[in-house]
Amino acid sequence: MIPVFIGGTTTVASDKLLAIIDWKYFQEGENKAYLAACQGRISDITEGGTPKSLVVTADELYISPISPLTLKKRSDRMKKGIYEFNSVEED
Repeated sequence: MIPVFIGGTTTVASDKLLAIIDWKYFQEGENKAYLAACQGRISDITEGGTPKSLVVTADELYISPISPLTLKKRSDRMKKGIYEFNSVEED
């Protein structure tokens, strides 16, 4: 299990990711109705920002401020074992 940062303070285990979908597909029609039906399972982690993607796991859906392409790249890196950790040193 490798955590993938998806926005805000939220990470999702890479093996739990089912789909990362562009948010524009949920603005109207059947997809918008699907979101309405999923109320109670959706977490908006945009912190007031612009939604860019919907991250789907078996248990929850996340509205993320990070683009689907960026999330896919992060997920792919984790699956390949390429980890990027940024540390801050204090004086």
